[in-house]
Amino acid sequence: MLAGVLLWGGYCAYRAHTNLVTLRVRNMDVRWVISKLEWQTWERIVVNKNVHGSVTLNVRNVPLEEVLNIIGLQTSARWTALYPIYSTRRSARTFEKVVQGDLSPAGTGWLNLQKTPLWQLGGMTGFANLLRAENKLVSAQIQDKDLDFAVLALSRFSRAQVVAEDGTKGTINLKLEQVPFRMAVARVAKQVRRKWDEFYTIQPLQSVAVVRQEAPGGEDKATQAQPAPSIPAEFVCEPATKSPEQALEAFLATMSPEERQKTQEQIATLAQINSLPPAERQQRMQEMVSQAKQASQQDTMQRIQNRLKNGTVEQRVARDRRQLEKDRRGEKP
Repeated sequence: MLAGVLLWGGYCAYRAHTNLVTLRVRNMDVRWVISKLEWQTWERIVVNKNVHGSVTLNVRNVPLEEVLNIIGLQTSARWTALYPIYSTRRSARTFEKVVQGDLSPAGTGWLNLQKTPLWQLGGMTGFANLLRAENKLVSAQIQDKDLDFAVLALSRFSRAQVVAEDGTKGTINLKLEQVPFRMAVARVAKQVRRKWDEFYTIQPLQSVAVVRQEAPGGEDKATQAQPAPSIPAEFVCEPATKSPEQALEAFLATMSPEERQKTQEQIATLAQINSLPPAERQQRMQEMVSQAKQASQQDTMQRIQNRLKNGTVEQRVARDRRQLEKDRRGEKP
């Protein structure tokens, strides 16, 4: 009997370590589904209070992040792996309340949660295909840079967001070669004498609908990417940096030599295009933007197909219905 219990415990620990999910549910509330995922994987998953809906799953030994993708499709939400860098346990609890939507980032010490990298705002469209969609292994070369730069560099891993508590300062020196993402965060936190944590969050899609920009005259304005009747304060983002040069330097800091070479070739191509006569330059730029958009659309469709390959017929029908409704309203996919 004891041997059987130990074997079962070892098996559960193995599954939790590998973050594999086996689950079959039908039209279950998203929060009940998340509780089952937490039990299987031993991961913490914080659901924003504005995420609602029912979930149907039929998966067997599927990685947690793929399951979160499917849940996001069914609830009009998105998931992110959050890595807060904080000073006290009280501050960490406050951060979790902000993520849940119970508190606004303003006045809580977590305004950095609203900062979004330039490349994720579309400011570096040509390099979008070099974003890392998976939070796996990190290589980084960061020397004598401040904390904001290090956080910005790690944000190239598009499903991970490192958030430093407001006011945290320090100089970062990192030389990492294919280390787990959490180890990279731990090294950064240690160098600024702070604690760190990690958990997943599921947020409503409208949380990325508004971007805070600086208007002429120094006043701020909210520019909507999509029409929205009302946008809570926690759903307003601002660029993580106002300098394209700094953004590019941070972007290169976590690249492999092959990726860096490819990016530098793209930069050289852009410099060549800028030297062309205006009419020809405009035509070449339009071609580059069109190619980037096409590549992005193909990548998106491929990821959606991958998300649904372990799903049910009901999941596919639900997605098709949502797409038909978007088409009826004249929205872009």
